[in-house]
Amino acid sequence: MDKVELRKKDFITSFILIAFGIFMILYTFTYIPMKDSWGGVMNVWYVSPGLFPVCIGSLIVLMGMVLCRRAIKDGGAEKFFQDFLRKKRGISEKTLRFWGILLVILTYIYLYIPRIDFFLSTMLTLMVFISFFYLNRPDLLKKLFSFYLSGSILFLALFALKIDRGLNARFLYSVDLMVFLLFLAYIAYCRVLIQGDQELKRRWRVSILMSILPSLFLIPSFKYFLLVPLPVEGGFIEMMNLIRYAFH
Repeated sequence: MDKVELRKKDFITSFILIAFGIFMILYTFTYIPMKDSWGGVMNVWYVSPGLFPVCIGSLIVLMGMVLCRRAIKDGGAEKFFQDFLRKKRGISEKTLRFWGILLVILTYIYLYIPRIDFFLSTMLTLMVFISFFYLNRPDLLKKLFSFYLSGSILFLALFALKIDRGLNARFLYSVDLMVFLLFLAYIAYCRVLIQGDQELKRRWRVSILMSILPSLFLIPSFKYFLLVPLPVEGGFIEMMNLIRYAFH
């Protein structure tokens, strides 16, 4: 591969490394105390378990900056911006599929699992993930990607501004209900997009079943048979509890 083309990829990689390093440092300072009291004895910062990830994150940021400097010096940054400005076509199907996979995984792990009923977040994720690829049409993928991304950004803003706390204070499962409405809206939007195509309608129905049935089988199995604690037990898990106790 041409050296400038390699440096262009290095330029992109450097920003990923820097962002990951900063994330690691911020996450450590947020969730791992640098000082704490154990058995009445106050630990000092240099024996904190957070020291190691902070050092690793700092080294990653430093390496990313060195890589970025090298890429700029060898013309990689210039090549990146030239290609970006020259590109007239939209995002390719291959690239959109990659971003679709990344979006679904990141929103599931970092946005929904820590805050939303585990059954509901799993059901939504399966529906989106299956429909992205099983419907198998680039134009549908682009529209569904945009719809799901918009919904996820809305919930990201909701959590970042801590609006969800006020909503849940008024009604315990308000945010769960909103995510369930997103799930229903996504299904309805899919149905509108595939009007007139019988094969896609069949695949749409299969996508719904395959998002609900595995969640309905696996999650109660983990909770009630294997006794595995779930990340968040919201409205849907509470309904499962009521049904279980009613037939117990």
